[in-house]
Amino acid sequence: MPPRSILLSSVLLAMVMAAGAAFLMAALRAGSRTGEAGASPLSAIAVPEFELVDHDGRPIDRSILDGHYTVLDFIFTNCPTWCPGMTLAMKRVQDATAGSDVRLLSISVDPERDTPEVLRAFALSYGADLDRWTFATGDDATVRRIVTDGFMFALDTLPDQPIVLADNTTMDMIEHPTRLILLGKDRSVVGMYSYQSEADVARLIANLKQLTD
Repeated sequence: MPPRSILLSSVLLAMVMAAGAAFLMAALRAGSRTGEAGASPLSAIAVPEFELVDHDGRPIDRSILDGHYTVLDFIFTNCPTWCPGMTLAMKRVQDATAGSDVRLLSISVDPERDTPEVLRAFALSYGADLDRWTFATGDDATVRRIVTDGFMFALDTLPDQPIVLADNTTMDMIEHPTRLILLGKDRSVVGMYSYQSEADVARLIANLKQLTD
């Protein structure tokens, strides 16, 4: 029989390995919950055909992306976690690129509640320049196709994380992408940036200025 010290060492090693595996799985699940992209290269991502309506109820399609650089994100107005910070980061990009032809597009992942009127009010509360920054909504199937089929992000509801609304009703939390996505003039994906990183947002702004000089 091996000495007791060797047995204890083996047990401890197994515990450490199990803890490491558990930590890795938790990290992977956390990444999934924030809607981060997987290992797909940017060249594999394509903006699909879509028909949405903007904050004024006007129809738009993917031609809104043609001929200029666009920063895209996915939000919903009742989001208590990522969306306020994402929208502030988009506002920072808007202000830093004033006077250029850079556009911004925010697509709601909660079309049931985010009507054009709601999106317009939300946009104005953040000081959005609606001549350059479009807020869009549409039917659920279209939005889901853009997020999951086009950009290969996760989009799910989380019933175990209810959000209490202003009228005291509740809705499910929505798992959605949290990246700021830079699209080229031909709708290609040029880059993805973390809104939570000051350096990343600064890099996005610097890249836009370099591209539009």
